[in-house]
Amino acid sequence: MLPLSGLHSILGKSLVIYDDHGPRLRGERLACSIISETYRRKAVARDWFGNGETISLRGKLEFLQQNEYDITNVELNLDGLHGKMSGYHIHMTPIEQDLEFPCESTSLYGHWNPFDVNVNNILSPAEGTTDQYEMGNLSGKFGTLENRKRYVKTFNDTMLPLFGPTSILGRSIVIHKKEKNLRWACSTIERGYSPSEAIELRAIASFHHPQGFAYGYIRMTQLIHQDGTQSETIIETKLRHPGKHNRNITKNHNWAIYVNPVGVDAAVHVKNTRCVAGGYIWNPYFTQLADPLNDDLYKQECSPDLPLRCYVGDISGRLGPIDIGLQRQVFTDSNFPLGGPISAIGRSIVIFDRNFGTNRFACANIEPDNDIVKYTNIRKPPRFVVAQFLEDVRKIMGIPDWMLSIDIRKTKILHNGACIQFLLHFKEQDFNKLISTGRLDTPSLYIPGYVAKKRKTTLGYRQCGNQDPNDKSNN
Repeated sequence: MLPLSGLHSILGKSLVIYDDHGPRLRGERLACSIISETYRRKAVARDWFGNGETISLRGKLEFLQQNEYDITNVELNLDGLHGKMSGYHIHMTPIEQDLEFPCESTSLYGHWNPFDVNVNNILSPAEGTTDQYEMGNLSGKFGTLENRKRYVKTFNDTMLPLFGPTSILGRSIVIHKKEKNLRWACSTIERGYSPSEAIELRAIASFHHPQGFAYGYIRMTQLIHQDGTQSETIIETKLRHPGKHNRNITKNHNWAIYVNPVGVDAAVHVKNTRCVAGGYIWNPYFTQLADPLNDDLYKQECSPDLPLRCYVGDISGRLGPIDIGLQRQVFTDSNFPLGGPISAIGRSIVIFDRNFGTNRFACANIEPDNDIVKYTNIRKPPRFVVAQFLEDVRKIMGIPDWMLSIDIRKTKILHNGACIQFLLHFKEQDFNKLISTGRLDTPSLYIPGYVAKKRKTTLGYRQCGNQDPNDKSNN
């Protein structure tokens, strides 16, 4: 008997594998693991963005998978389609909510097609089996939205995982118009969970040092259940070479978690001393093969198919290399902990030279990714430009664009054009001080070894209250 509940439950205990012929120094115990509960995965797309227009779409797509070996149940409930829509698909990356046209191929790219299904051989909608279509081609598998004002449907899919390296979590849904197949609406596929059951941890490695060698971010999210069980970690990378107009592209950069945070060494030009404060690749479980100095043996053992044979810090060993200057990428990592006693937060990510080089190229610290959301009303001066306002605020705060953004759907003109209201997402608390006082004496971000010259400290915009500032009866 192996009970999973009650007084004698085996949950929380450990499973040990023995080896009758193990080396003397190791002993007879070959490997061990904690017996923990597995949780079903739920994903939902319901926060809809119009592609350059206001939309009336309501409803959601919900995905549910009990475990990695089970089918995925999908439930659609969409209203406000106007009978003018057609295809709907899963695309490669999440929504960038501050874009005017967030659903375009320049941001979300093509359909999620991890098995490289030949699109030239795809059958008509709902005629073939699910493996004959691209994984993300939902309307191909189950029928289109044509002539539907409302669409309610449920179906099962054996090729739509919420677990593992081909997971659809962290990607997006795009709904197309029938006319010219234009992209009409889109939503990020997010985790579905109850706050009473779990919390979602968010972290970021922000490459923003003005004298650094990469520019952008690596974002991570992970679900932590009440009993401490951790989900896989969803990772999004968006990296380019420094310089506003730099279009250089480099490929096949290995990347890793290092044990310590980095500092001024992140911007050192001599590669032998760059990112040295990070120390060495993080290996908290002391993963060690029979011959620890044999790199060839390690590469045979550590792979995407055997991710737990890799050091926790060896991200490229599990997921493969990344590119700089190309598209955003989304990964699902089975061994990138963000919570608990063994956490990557507070350490650093090191990116190595292109083409699988071994020199350290760029690095950044892994920090909590706070998302503070707040409505702000600003007096609207003549020739007001939203992008210029955001750029001015970012310069004073000393932050990159991904640390301050707006939800374009929520922007409103108030008081007959005298004011404008934004829904802002920001990481640093100093934004509240700047917007209320109009001044910030020191940058929000401390960058080791860097002092901004001729930094502006005052903001030329004023807050707008609940009353019309042009209404003289209120003065």
